[in-house]
Amino acid sequence: MKTTITVLLLAALSFIQLHLERPPVPARPAAVLETYFSQQMGIVADTLQQLEQAVRNHAPAPVLKRLFRSSRLAYKRVEFLTEYYYPHLIRSINGPALPFADGENSRDILPPQGFQVMEEKLWASTIASKGLLAAVTALRTQFTTLQSQTDPYGFMDAYVLDAMRFELYRIIALGISGYDSPVALLSMSEAAAALEGVQYAAMLYAGSLADSTIQHRLTTRFHAARQYLLQHPGFNEFDRLHFIINYANPLSASLLALQQELSLQLPQERRILSPLAPHLFAMQYYNANGYSPNYESDPTAVKVQLGQRLFYDPVLSGNLQRSCASCHQASKAFSDGMVKNTGLDSKTPIARNTPSLLNTAFQSKQFYDSRAVFLENQVSDVVHNKQEMNGSLQQTAHALKKDSAYVRLFSKAFAAGRNSITEENIANALASFLRSLVSLQSRFDLYMSGDTTALDLREKKGFNIFMGKGKCGTCHFAPLFNGVAPPYFAEPESEVLGVPESNRPHAQLDKDPGKYILYHISIQRYAFKTPTVRNSALTAPYMHNGVFPTLESVIDFYDKGGGAGLGIAPPNQTLPAEKLRLTAQEKKDLAAFMRALTDTSSWKPAAAH
Repeated sequence: MKTTITVLLLAALSFIQLHLERPPVPARPAAVLETYFSQQMGIVADTLQQLEQAVRNHAPAPVLKRLFRSSRLAYKRVEFLTEYYYPHLIRSINGPALPFADGENSRDILPPQGFQVMEEKLWASTIASKGLLAAVTALRTQFTTLQSQTDPYGFMDAYVLDAMRFELYRIIALGISGYDSPVALLSMSEAAAALEGVQYAAMLYAGSLADSTIQHRLTTRFHAARQYLLQHPGFNEFDRLHFIINYANPLSASLLALQQELSLQLPQERRILSPLAPHLFAMQYYNANGYSPNYESDPTAVKVQLGQRLFYDPVLSGNLQRSCASCHQASKAFSDGMVKNTGLDSKTPIARNTPSLLNTAFQSKQFYDSRAVFLENQVSDVVHNKQEMNGSLQQTAHALKKDSAYVRLFSKAFAAGRNSITEENIANALASFLRSLVSLQSRFDLYMSGDTTALDLREKKGFNIFMGKGKCGTCHFAPLFNGVAPPYFAEPESEVLGVPESNRPHAQLDKDPGKYILYHISIQRYAFKTPTVRNSALTAPYMHNGVFPTLESVIDFYDKGGGAGLGIAPPNQTLPAEKLRLTAQEKKDLAAFMRALTDTSSWKPAAAH
């Protein structure tokens, strides 16, 4: 019996010794990040609590600002996880300091909250302590709640790598542009903090690779990018073009290489920018079908051919005299060069200026007031508009069934014989043609792809003004330069600019209610969707009412602070009222850059693949 006990004790001791000598199994990177995330939420909550107490104690403004900076830097270190896994909290944590109502989900006007509200109050000439305290307390509560939740956060490796690259896109489009810090302009230090958080996560994954090449490259690139940001903190002087090309884009490519080396593939999903894109400016990876209703609606070569024929055919109009091309001319980037075109009577002006159709596939909503969700809806709306075409898709379908050429084309495009000529298929064919009008190969795009001769010095300076001092990039988000912001490319921005009714001196505010007509929400009065400025050199005159004849006159309007500078601003103007104070040369450089966004190659649209 003693012998048996002795053997068992020796075996147990051997087992314990073996496990004491064996190195502990390293925690999975995603599990480590769950701990990091929770800890960082606590740090943000603690710094906000310090700020809250300082406000209660009526601390001087410099102290409050220092605590605010500490708070937001702590948040930035974990922003890549917060905004990826909690996108519904983006607006309440660090969204614009503007009231919000989308109309689709709710017509209630939500007051602004979060860091940008606090920033606006802290950098005001007089700090309103009561409002500031309420904003700080509300935000601290959010972070405390995020930290204290008991369920696992559910971080998964492939999605964490995706979140890292999303953060680089966010830094470019929303960080260094001043969108995140519009008043204090703490953009560079905050971008550096955001990179610090991404680097921590990237090293967790890179450290598991047998080959240290990727890890070394990432370490070097993260360090260089952060150093450049910290050594060049001046907002107006920062060379964004240099930073993007030499630091941000290479970092993004290295993170993609890490993801591929780890074989962390994302499930197939519908996106505007492919997850296989090496960086934000790899324009060949943008998907013009990202906003189509479903896969069945996606363009094919035959659909595009059919849609192009319909686009130039007056059969769609009620009087059989006007086609889509009558108002959307290829030589003018599919606009018409008029202040406002006329109705079918050739006398009465239509409601709004004719916009370009190039890259319309990269807008998640259509029309100046965002009333159409899909391009198919837009087609139907225009055809049935009494002023514009006064047609009927039902009557058009009836007429096309009598045309043998169209019967053959529809049969090939939709494979259903004569029955394939339906209202829905007509709209989808036209929408397919519109989705083929992709224009993403301007000289600027060539430069971002490696052709260092594609831009001259003025155009390079102009990009930096666009993304910096001019604040253009806070509404026209790079690289599509429309109102749909990376990394999600979701809801398009609408802005209230205070546009005058004419270009004459002392003109009054234009009376067009804009997006207000959809839901009758007060903050949406005079709001219009932010269009792309790609090909804008070809689409004069500008604004929803065609009030400005040149790019230079548009720049002057913004330089003055929009309607506020003209003394006609409505109370809900969203454009900052402060003057930009651009010099004459800066205005010229800015216009030069915008002209470098011209791409005429899509005038002969390629068939969709």
